[in-house]
Amino acid sequence: MARSGDGGSSGNGDTNVDLTGAVDLHTHVGPSTIDRRVDAYECAVEVAEAGMAGVVFKEHFLPTAYGVPFVDRLLGRDGHDVAAMGSVVCNYPVGGFNPHAVATAIDYGARVVWGPTIDARHHARQTGQLAAFLGAEAGEEYADEEGITALDDDGNLRDEVRLCVEKVAAADALLCLGHLSFQETREVVAYAADRGADVVVDHPTYGVTDLNTDQQRELAALGAKLNFPFVAISDAHGWTTPADLADAIRAVGVDHCVVSSDVGQVENPSVPEALRRLGAALLAEGFSAAEFDRMVRIVPRELVGID
Repeated sequence: MARSGDGGSSGNGDTNVDLTGAVDLHTHVGPSTIDRRVDAYECAVEVAEAGMAGVVFKEHFLPTAYGVPFVDRLLGRDGHDVAAMGSVVCNYPVGGFNPHAVATAIDYGARVVWGPTIDARHHARQTGQLAAFLGAEAGEEYADEEGITALDDDGNLRDEVRLCVEKVAAADALLCLGHLSFQETREVVAYAADRGADVVVDHPTYGVTDLNTDQQRELAALGAKLNFPFVAISDAHGWTTPADLADAIRAVGVDHCVVSSDVGQVENPSVPEALRRLGAALLAEGFSAAEFDRMVRIVPRELVGID
């Protein structure tokens, strides 16, 4: 990922930011085929010790929901009170937009369903290849694949996409979108809004997603929340500056935004430290503590159903 501007600092100054009750909607943990900084239990402990309320585990290849009961057992044994939440990503290993996989993950307790990421057709068009990401390489099984898309040849939502969205809405789960095109994202967000499902659009300024301000505002007007993660300004993987990130949030409006870490890469800090650095950067750019609290605690808790 190329950085724009000088990258400033991803928060190497004062990181005394209050995370009490916060929820991270997007973090990566082991086990994974990609090297990760910590496993799910270790991440949950770090989150609990920071006073946070919860964390959502995301894995590009297999559902994390299956492992959460084991994490919960360990957390209970060790006296940690935190919501560890699983998810499923609709990439090729689970059959793409596969309503069977979505329904099963929800039955296992998944709180979040993600649209395609590194297996999305738009991801391939933006990067030049499917699946290859942070050291992972696409095998020969990808040779004839064009990537997963939410739309048919006429630009309409595919039936299986509609059914996946309906499963999310019926379960009162959260739908998150990451590496789809704007056209795909808009159609999914509109359908989800009609079905009463909450939707988050991830890292809108990332080079793959690449949504301009007008597109972000349009998605917000349809009811989506825009998620601006710490990794956007991290020294290791960032693609923008704190000032530009702050401008992007202001352009959409705090009421339509959430923040997360999107960390888990071995080069990046822990979830709490990432969120503290992000908070410190946004406070330095003129946001109030109440505005940051809304984006890191109030709205994320509502989205995943934590009182």
